[in-house]
Amino acid sequence: MTGKFKLYIGLMVLGLVVIGGGIWLLAKSPPEIDIPEGNPVIYERLDYLMRGEFNYLYFYEDGSILYIEEKGLREPLPQNPPTRIWRTAKFRPDQLDSLVAYLENSGLNELDEYYQFPGEPIEGGPAGGFSMGDMSFTISVNSENLSKKVTAFGYLTPDDGETYPDMPSPLNEIYGRLRVISQVTEEIYRETIRD
Repeated sequence: MTGKFKLYIGLMVLGLVVIGGGIWLLAKSPPEIDIPEGNPVIYERLDYLMRGEFNYLYFYEDGSILYIEEKGLREPLPQNPPTRIWRTAKFRPDQLDSLVAYLENSGLNELDEYYQFPGEPIEGGPAGGFSMGDMSFTISVNSENLSKKVTAFGYLTPDDGETYPDMPSPLNEIYGRLRVISQVTEEIYRETIRD
């Protein structure tokens, strides 16, 4: 009788563990992130290669805004693991139309597809040494009147990422406007990035 009793107790404990694990998984599962179908109307990618930070900002036709921040990817540490933060917002149709009109009339269409900062000579450094930033900025617009993608790489920032005054105009202005929008998005999920 004690053998059967131990078996029943073991099965009950196993059942509780399985049920408890399932409830835990439901409680810890990420929220469903509603990503609209189709390509975004506006897409921005901002990479800081040496920092291991990558930011993606998407604007969709229905006004949905999705902003993804990835940090700590270069040299992850156990106390500071790489993370991905999902943020969202919603534009009214007139707000999206206003942003698209701004981009269509900004002069973006006249720009080349790629720009690279030539660097600044390092004072007191080795001969031929140049200082460059690690930032890569890409803006892509796919609207009725404009289909354009422009990338700028290596530009320096004098104010910790607030502006990039040496980027060809109007890229610095576009960067500034999109940065303001990305800062008002609401965090909906944070996850640790695993290999």
